Amino acid sequence: MPYQFTLYDAYSGINAMEKSKVVHFLCGHNSHASRQSIQEAVEYAVKLKPSFGGFILTAEKDRQIVGAIIANRTGMESYNPKNIFVFVSLHEDFQDEALIEALMQRAIRHADGDVAMHVEPDNPALKLYQKLGFQAQYLELRFSRPNEASARA
Repeated sequence: MPYQFTLYDAYSGINAMEKSKVVHFLCGHNSHASRQSIQEAVEYAVKLKPSFGGFILTAEKDRQIVGAIIANRTGMESYNPKNIFVFVSLHEDFQDEALIEALMQRAIRHADGDVAMHVEPDNPALKLYQKLGFQAQYLELRFSRPNEASARA
């Protein structure tokens, strides 16, 4: 059975059940992200919270999500890319290069403008992303503010 791709954005919307399904899938397939950050990216993509929007693209097989991309628009176009792929995830039983390539190509076509994404240096899909045209541009440095409650303790 071929994969079924579904696109959600501010125009098509996403119902509560679909949203829950996407969030649950991403929580199970992103060890470095909190449920809150995943939910925030989903809500930002479909403009359930004030934002520039974006989109969610899922791939399903037998009505189960096997891949998902969350794209958020940045509101910038000159210095920074207009879109960022916040989450790109595949189910561990469907680590198929053809699937991730099809998902990525659809997402790139739907993104109206340049696209950025953060990738761990040891990500097995890194070579595929480079084959699709993604190039390393910068080294990202972050400064994280301590949690106010723990800073006072």
